[in-house]
Amino acid sequence: MSNSLQPYKMKKKIIIFILCLISAGVSAQTLYSSYFLERMPYRHRLNPALINDYGYFSIPILGNLDIQINGNMALSHFLYPSGNELLTGLHPSIPSKEFIGSLKNVNNMSESIDLTILSLGFFGFNGFNTLDISFKNNLDFFLPKDLFAFLKDGQDKEVTQYDIKDLRIKSNNYIELALGHAHRITDQLTVGAKVKALVGLANIDARIDRMTVTLSDEQWMIQSKGIADLSLAGANLETNSDGEINGFDFNSSEIGIAGMGGAIDLGATYKIFDNLTVSMALTDIGFIHWNKNKRGETPDGEFVFNGFEHIGAEDDDSGNNSFDDETDKITDDLEALFKFRESSISSRNTWLKTTMNIGAEYGLLNNKISFGLLSSTRFSTPKTWTKLMATANLRPAKFFMAAINGSVSNTGSSWGAVINLCPKGFNIFIGADCIASRYTPQYIPVNSTNMSFSFGINIPLGSDPLLKNKRVYNPVPACK
Repeated sequence: MSNSLQPYKMKKKIIIFILCLISAGVSAQTLYSSYFLERMPYRHRLNPALINDYGYFSIPILGNLDIQINGNMALSHFLYPSGNELLTGLHPSIPSKEFIGSLKNVNNMSESIDLTILSLGFFGFNGFNTLDISFKNNLDFFLPKDLFAFLKDGQDKEVTQYDIKDLRIKSNNYIELALGHAHRITDQLTVGAKVKALVGLANIDARIDRMTVTLSDEQWMIQSKGIADLSLAGANLETNSDGEINGFDFNSSEIGIAGMGGAIDLGATYKIFDNLTVSMALTDIGFIHWNKNKRGETPDGEFVFNGFEHIGAEDDDSGNNSFDDETDKITDDLEALFKFRESSISSRNTWLKTTMNIGAEYGLLNNKISFGLLSSTRFSTPKTWTKLMATANLRPAKFFMAAINGSVSNTGSSWGAVINLCPKGFNIFIGADCIASRYTPQYIPVNSTNMSFSFGINIPLGSDPLLKNKRVYNPVPACK
């Protein structure tokens, strides 16, 4: 099957499917830009030893919404302007070297949503105490370059072979109940810890560790090794007459808890001298045990792949096709590549994305201005994310704080900002760690997929008792 026999319309559907993943992707983390601002209510989620200037009570659901996206994929890698229209990288007029050359060996995207249901922070026991109930969602996918080379080039000689590795999609969804305490050991040293109970709602982990695709004029042979796990109460796998999994059904009457787990956060801050403070934390050290699991495994041996079935049948008489039809057809076509059979694994454990944060802050002008450096590393498989952020923090008045930052990471560079307003009686903040420079009309970043958004409304409670004493490092009164 030559490249000329693989119509561009089918390839275009595959690109549409990938772009949908990019636009839909929006590991749960709090706004990193808030790390050095002592009136930001939720910075204790980055380090449990960080003590706010005042307590707070969240407006239910509106207290904190945080969305983070990180990845090395972008729309500009897949869409190319041509006159008055856009072409995908799979279009015959786009050179393979240009399209494939713009991709990484492993193209990845990670998204998270952290929605606070209820949160409370208050002073007592010589420290700062927190209670959090929140919903957390994580989605990650990893697409190897060889997959796109297969889709773009197909069979370019008599016998063509592709080795596709580390293709993976993961999603984790759970409720977190957290209790934390930050304790002052001395005037210089503060330590903090947080314990978390995790209620697992749903988890998906589908991966192809290895897929060998051999193309010849007679047939396409595929050999693969992979596992797909689905942990969701009320879900049951559906199989065809050959025993292959072709979907799952969901019984809403059986909806419930799919797993339970626990985690801890540990942190410390140390004031080297009045204007210089260093800090370190490890967060989300824990796991969820899923006892409502369904697993599929790829069968041993090779199978014959007859090619995509919907070639030439996508458009109606007017040359149009609805988006729903396109996604349905591409799903059917891609299902033919990935064959799984049900296995007997009914439970499993998944680890959270443990994150290490290391920070240093130096204050000037009685701490009305400070400069901070924050290193963050999030440990996960198959890829670890790391970021270094430099931030300038402004405290011109007791009711206003702001920060602006620039960062570099293994998914690119970005800049961000946050504004925290605290007039009498309420607190409101809005910010982003990553602000893209160019967007589509649908607010999808063009040149980068690194973006974030955080927003929250909270009610200030009592201030830090130590603020009543004379303090050189932090003399600005707290919100009241």
